[in-house]
Amino acid sequence: MAKRPHQHLRSPTTVALLSSIDTSTPPGSPSDATANNESYSPPPAYTSGSETHTTECRDKHFSPEPAPSYPPSRRQQEKHTERLPGPDELSPRRTAIILTLLYTATLFYGIDSTVVATLATPIASGFQQLNRAAWLNSAYLLSVACCTPIYGKLSDVLGRRWAVVCGLALFAAGSALCGVAGGMNTLIVARLLQGAGGGGSGMLGSIIISDVVTLRTRGLLNGVGSVCWAVGSGLGGVYGGVVADTLGWRWAFLLQVPPLVLIMLGLSLSVNYVVPGQTGSWAAVSKRIDWLGSFLLITGIGALVFSIAFKTNEDLPFSHPWVWGTALLAAICTGAFLWVEKRAEEPVVQLALFNSWERVASFSSVWLAAAAMISLGLFFPMLLQIVRSNSASLAGLHLIPNTVASALGGISSGIYLRTVGKYRGILLGLGVLQFVPCFLLSTFGEHTWEGWTWVILMPQRFGSSGFNGTLFIAILSTIKRTEIAQITSIRFLSQSLGNLIGMAISSAVQQSVLSSELLQRISSLPPSNSLSPAEIISEVRRNATAILDLSPELRQASIGAYTASLRAVFLLNGALAIGAVALVWFVKEVPLDRREEGMYKLASGEEAGSEQLEEEELEEEDV
Repeated sequence: MAKRPHQHLRSPTTVALLSSIDTSTPPGSPSDATANNESYSPPPAYTSGSETHTTECRDKHFSPEPAPSYPPSRRQQEKHTERLPGPDELSPRRTAIILTLLYTATLFYGIDSTVVATLATPIASGFQQLNRAAWLNSAYLLSVACCTPIYGKLSDVLGRRWAVVCGLALFAAGSALCGVAGGMNTLIVARLLQGAGGGGSGMLGSIIISDVVTLRTRGLLNGVGSVCWAVGSGLGGVYGGVVADTLGWRWAFLLQVPPLVLIMLGLSLSVNYVVPGQTGSWAAVSKRIDWLGSFLLITGIGALVFSIAFKTNEDLPFSHPWVWGTALLAAICTGAFLWVEKRAEEPVVQLALFNSWERVASFSSVWLAAAAMISLGLFFPMLLQIVRSNSASLAGLHLIPNTVASALGGISSGIYLRTVGKYRGILLGLGVLQFVPCFLLSTFGEHTWEGWTWVILMPQRFGSSGFNGTLFIAILSTIKRTEIAQITSIRFLSQSLGNLIGMAISSAVQQSVLSSELLQRISSLPPSNSLSPAEIISEVRRNATAILDLSPELRQASIGAYTASLRAVFLLNGALAIGAVALVWFVKEVPLDRREEGMYKLASGEEAGSEQLEEEELEEEDV
């Protein structure tokens, strides 16, 4: 019996490419390769950078570069196969591995957020710079806001794998630097580095999940992510307090580094798919990223934050050049950024995406909700530790009920979206839950019943977790698949700017009210034999533990001043949350089932799907 010749099994992609090649004989060439005893060499393997290959073959005769011998070896076939998968073609096992690693990373982001919130007061007091405690959060948020849009474009050009690896590497390096920081300035720089990595890798995790799952499932998985964040943030307060009380606050950062490195290595091996437009080339990064727009964005945001900080944290007057100069620089950079982005070939932020009032309202609501929530993480523990004399460990334990509420809010909203497929009504209800607890918290003081401090923020965390996830699904329901990275970047940029500016404004309000209250309360008391009122005010603002060394009258006056300043912050948070809910009224309802059938999950023919969906919507409006 004759032995059958070996047959090479071609993938569907290879078959499609080979079939599109013009096989007619070029002029002047042998009429038949077989007649001349020439072996056949197929065209080069398909990669993401060879999208124009078939077009060239149709238009003119094409002579491919020399290719390996046919058939290829097993190793060449495996290498070829690894280049081909898109996000829809990953195996369930690999998808599960990716999701597990991303959610584990989310757990550590949550831990880091409450570690800093819990330890900000003792860390800043230890460096004798309590008035700069807000910088530990502001530095992180500033870096997140500046770097997030760059990561979105980086993931489109270089690929999701190396972009997320870069983010995790920076986050781990920043955590290590926090642990060895010798002063407040070094610690702030380390937090900048953490933000450059953590914000980007967190956003890329959201992009990757949107790549590999359907929109309805995305709503449920968003709830799972909320649970991981909530568990991390709940554990972070306890973890930070216990480690600080036993090993010292530095180890709260250092112990995070080894797991982060393992997560980074796991994602570098598992996130192995390609997306449209990906080249995989570092050389293309320098050409396709809008560096001028990125520079103007970073400079404008940074100048605005520094202007607010110079006025509030450094007690400089408005007439000081550092205050008005940085504010003027922020305005100039913002105008220049908008001008550059309108003319850039591949802008860092595509202004054309803000093409509808509904989308503008959605991003504005994200901004206000983030501004309302962020300062609660810093100033609620400050209320517990300074006003109510709780230890760092006990303040961290107060965050556990909030963790449970946040997890329930995220998973409940995800189940609702998966079951019902609508989001507008639940957005309004969750929004109300965000602002009511803020106004109630403004009434808290030194003598408030202890039980209320354990449950007061539970409705707020439930509402905030569900609101943020649901609003993200509402934004995703209006886009095409090719816009996932850009829209996710803008959403994270809006959230980061809200966090950043909300923290800066809250810190400004708190420091301003604290200074005036301390001046009013301490100046009315009999003078101290050792310190003048100005020296007492300066010491109390910079070091919370200094309150314990004061006389009973001065101690009570200082606690009252802190209570009044925190009350102003919580009222501001409530007002911002009301604005976020009001903007939801303008968000249009798009049934999620239609998005599944339309443009969101299409791998090809996307424009046709988009036009068809728009025509259906116009027909419904006419009816």
